[in-house]
Amino acid sequence: MARTAVKVVDRAPQERERRYVYGGTSPSGWTGGAMRPNRRVVRRKVSTFNIILLLFGIGGAIVFYVSNILSINRLASEIGQLEEEYQKIQGINKSLRADVSRKSALENLSPTVLGQLGLHPSQTEQIWFTIDRDKLKDLGVTPGGSQ
Repeated sequence: MARTAVKVVDRAPQERERRYVYGGTSPSGWTGGAMRPNRRVVRRKVSTFNIILLLFGIGGAIVFYVSNILSINRLASEIGQLEEEYQKIQGINKSLRADVSRKSALENLSPTVLGQLGLHPSQTEQIWFTIDRDKLKDLGVTPGGSQ
């Protein structure tokens, strides 16, 4: 049998394949981390489902935002209407208080009512005073007369 000899030719250092071998060392002159393999990088395709899901999410966020703005505007107008109604009610209350005080004045009561109830005008002037509730508490008296 004839033997054929195969000669192994060692490549020059510049032509060697630059790969990082586990447990080995990086070639001299290489700075940085692990070297990438010489394979081409395969990019992942973006899924159609992910794109549709993203579009639905953005659409839902827009709908929520617009709905929120509309509800805020509706509530602001409702607050304005309630404030107007409150002002009207305050005006009515003031006029009713004035009417009650006008009608309850002693001069406006008829002489027959004065005679039936036995009321008569006071000879002294009215004196208004305020009660300090803190001093009442110090004395042990509760407002309203009970002790």
